Amino acid sequence: MTYALTNMRRVLRELRQERPADVPARLWRYAKPKLDVLGEEVLYRARLMGPLAARYRGPGIALMFHEIQSNVDDELRTGCSAGHLRQVIHAVRAAGRDIVTPDEALRRLGDRQSAPFALLTFDDAYADNRLNALPVLQELDVPMTLFVPTGMITREIDAWWLVLRAALRSRSEIALPPMERTFQCPDLASKTAALRQITAWVGTDQARAESLSETLGPLVSDPASLVARYAMDAKDLTQFAQHPLVTIGAHTKTHRFLSQLSDGEVLAEFTSNKNYLEALLGQPVEVLAYPYGTPGACGEREARLAREAGFKAAFTTRPGHLFPDHLKTPHLLPRIDIGYTPQRRSALFSRLSGFQRAMTTRWGAPVAVLD
Repeated sequence: MTYALTNMRRVLRELRQERPADVPARLWRYAKPKLDVLGEEVLYRARLMGPLAARYRGPGIALMFHEIQSNVDDELRTGCSAGHLRQVIHAVRAAGRDIVTPDEALRRLGDRQSAPFALLTFDDAYADNRLNALPVLQELDVPMTLFVPTGMITREIDAWWLVLRAALRSRSEIALPPMERTFQCPDLASKTAALRQITAWVGTDQARAESLSETLGPLVSDPASLVARYAMDAKDLTQFAQHPLVTIGAHTKTHRFLSQLSDGEVLAEFTSNKNYLEALLGQPVEVLAYPYGTPGACGEREARLAREAGFKAAFTTRPGHLFPDHLKTPHLLPRIDIGYTPQRRSALFSRLSGFQRAMTTRWGAPVAVLD
């Protein structure tokens, strides 16, 4: 078994390598994700994924969801169904993890004798979290944390991702002069592919994100109403926050890319959001999730400012499990996106077992901080 695992690690390192010199870049961009999926599926079916990922499996894991949609395909597969949420909860519990609140998670990280745990987190305060997710959570007695940007509640946010989705849903062709591309998107597959490519083009560039709203806004019927259609309002959020299974966290005022803002602007994003939520809800808001949360969107500076703003912990979207060492950097905690459909069983197991972290880092450090 030891020889097999060592050999498999070698093969996987080769799969994760940079593009070979004799392979065209365009072909590599197309083939590499498929090779990764194939390798993941083979290891899952061979029951080697768990042993390979053993050192990447921490005592805790924070899982990220956004929308829990009634019709996933109609929303271009930007979220997941209530059935998928239920499947994840069952898989987490089958892996021997309790599902806990952020306070309990931090306590358990500091106690090496505590049982393994998981956090379920939901970003952006979508109305379907209350309508579709909460019934599942109530049935299974599972706590959740909702990270709320002020602008989603006050309807003052530039939700460029909603404008992009609405434009793709309603059109079979989308011209994007800032990108110098025209997308033919007559069906679900082409629409979801265009969505991925355009979102990747935005990256962590706020100017590009804003250009989407300017370019695509005229193609969408009443773009200003999109946030009201998808997000909770103040009354909804107040009622939701009173539920015993719900913890409310901060998610900045405007949901912009923090790395492109000054220190003062970032601190204002944190404190304004925290103060707004605490005044509205009458309860402390002590945890934060950075918008986007990737290395290009937040880092050590944002962690320092989150601490100054009074948060006890903050979450990124760096993939990885939670380890006791993360208590040294509690404002740069990893969090794994698991709330999308369709999702292969191997992909779900990869994330819950720690294998995703191993593959993403090419067998690098198990403890995610700044990578």
